Amino acid sequence: MYLSSKGRFSKHIDFILLDIFCMEVSFVIAYFVRHGNLALFDNKSYRAAMIILIGLNLVTCYIFNSMQDVLKRGRQLEFYASIKQVILTTLFLVLYLFISKTSEDVSRNTIITFPFFYLITSYILRLIYKSILKKILKNKTSRQFIIITLNNKASELIRKIKNTVNDITIKGLILLDNNTANEIDGIKVVANKDNLFSYLQKEYIDEILLSVGDFDAHDIIKKLSLMGIVLHIEYNGIEDIVGSNNKLIVENIADTTVVTSTINTINPLQLIVKRFMDIVFGIIGSLVTLILTIVIGPIIKCKSKGPIFFVQDRVGRNGKVFKMIKFRSMYLDAEDRKKELANQNENKDQMMFKIENDPRIIKGIGECIRKTSIDEFPQFINVLKGEMSVVGTRPPTLDEWNKYDLHHRARLAIKPGITGLWQVSGRSEIKDFEEVVRLDTEYIKNFSLWKDAAIIFKTIKVVFKREGAK
Repeated sequence: MYLSSKGRFSKHIDFILLDIFCMEVSFVIAYFVRHGNLALFDNKSYRAAMIILIGLNLVTCYIFNSMQDVLKRGRQLEFYASIKQVILTTLFLVLYLFISKTSEDVSRNTIITFPFFYLITSYILRLIYKSILKKILKNKTSRQFIIITLNNKASELIRKIKNTVNDITIKGLILLDNNTANEIDGIKVVANKDNLFSYLQKEYIDEILLSVGDFDAHDIIKKLSLMGIVLHIEYNGIEDIVGSNNKLIVENIADTTVVTSTINTINPLQLIVKRFMDIVFGIIGSLVTLILTIVIGPIIKCKSKGPIFFVQDRVGRNGKVFKMIKFRSMYLDAEDRKKELANQNENKDQMMFKIENDPRIIKGIGECIRKTSIDEFPQFINVLKGEMSVVGTRPPTLDEWNKYDLHHRARLAIKPGITGLWQVSGRSEIKDFEEVVRLDTEYIKNFSLWKDAAIIFKTIKVVFKREGAK
């Protein structure tokens, strides 16, 4: 999924809501300072003023574009912007009170002190919120970019990106026309039109910038859109090629107007709330993991010599490999015996490995922790580290990843999760990998925080009922 910067008004709705909160709280504080109580909620004129203030704030933000470049503003510019917003909102409030003939019902001292409290709270909270937001988005300071272009356009694109964008790492160039160069302006040429998909399929890539001029790239764009990678396209007629599967966003990158194709978008507020949920659940889950380690750790070691935890390379968001942690539920030779048991795989397409009564599972304790999903708890450590989310799509193993077709990659357009739509829709009963991909893609396309919450509650229900677990 793509953190979109599109929009003049709506893209900073989180800052606007924060400003409205500060404004309303400041109005209440100003009333309390003047009267020593909170009786304003019982006064019709004050209640009306508080409601009108919300509308005035929205109008001010929209007309004067108060939140433009809010993330780029330093402390001094932010202070000036806060003063401007406070003055405009207060003037509009005074105008409303005058026109509605309710100015005599609202204390002058309240109106005079209100902007001072508003300025202090809004300015401080904006700085705090921006600081938090920047920390959460710090992983985006190095977006891994691949440029697909032509030989005569490569140098200009590289120069523009290096001179105007500081959060992009150009991982490599793919040239679609004939070219024998190994690198251009210090950027390695990693593929051409003949092997570009075999390269992209296995690499860690966040986004692709495609600039091809008059080159016929219809087929290339169609295949790229299947992969779920964020795709920035400087190309005419893109709507006819990509179709209705992906969202299209027109934006500017390195002084170049592009159409960005992505499976879905997420706004900063959603990203912050989702990460906050991950941190809360991650802390709780990690504490539970510690307790479980003390309880079941010795049992695992008694039943099977070796480590308590099983650490395995898994493929995460956009193909980034990380080490996933689980309680060990299988004997140490489980991976070696996997090939011997391949003919018993219940998943006929061989895209996943699952067999009933798996002989590799540690007798007693292994079966127990798998049926109760206790083996999954150490993954909350991965969640705290930011490698996984509580809700997402299950991360494939490296051998599963190597079997993927182009459209399979779309399920890795977000962080992998401990649970997800697939898990609450059948878990082990679903043996068709294409159905897994469909459910995961459906989750990404229809992402919302409410659906995340619903999946978490359903997961708890499924685990306690032991539905679909093996």
